[in-house]
Amino acid sequence: MIRTVTGVALAVVALAGGTTLVRGGDKVLSKEEFLAKAIDCNMTEKDLAERAVKNAQSADVRKYAQHLVDDHTSNNKKAMNLAKDLKIGVVTGTSKDHKEALANLLTATGKDFDRKFIRHMVTSHEKAVKMFEANAKGSASEQVRAFAKESLPTLREHLEQARKLDSTLNK
Repeated sequence: MIRTVTGVALAVVALAGGTTLVRGGDKVLSKEEFLAKAIDCNMTEKDLAERAVKNAQSADVRKYAQHLVDDHTSNNKKAMNLAKDLKIGVVTGTSKDHKEALANLLTATGKDFDRKFIRHMVTSHEKAVKMFEANAKGSASEQVRAFAKESLPTLREHLEQARKLDSTLNK
């Protein structure tokens, strides 16, 4: 049975257990932990990007933010469907990191907003790419490996675009 509540995923409650492995600093997570983090990342990026679509000064940042909204909404649906297929219940709420990132952006305006948003996108996508790479290679779940592999090209594209915008905004 899947229980879904509107908001950001904080945790995934497993109906079956899983173990966490650590390899070379990159964590291979249990399927439950991976999906919880993937859903939280998707929701956080989507929510922050929605704010950027409305508040960014730069047209390029607004365009990038809309791209993030579209991609992370789609990826989150896939993650939620995978959780359902794997019979993993999703518990949702607002994560501490999400609250902090949103609070940081609430006080920013103009070019400062654009810089903070893009800097956050670089940092968060660097972390996401590492997590997805580790789990695409090492997850015990074939479905998680496939989902992670399928998600990586888009995450890498987001990271590359954020780095380009970051260098442009900080000239």
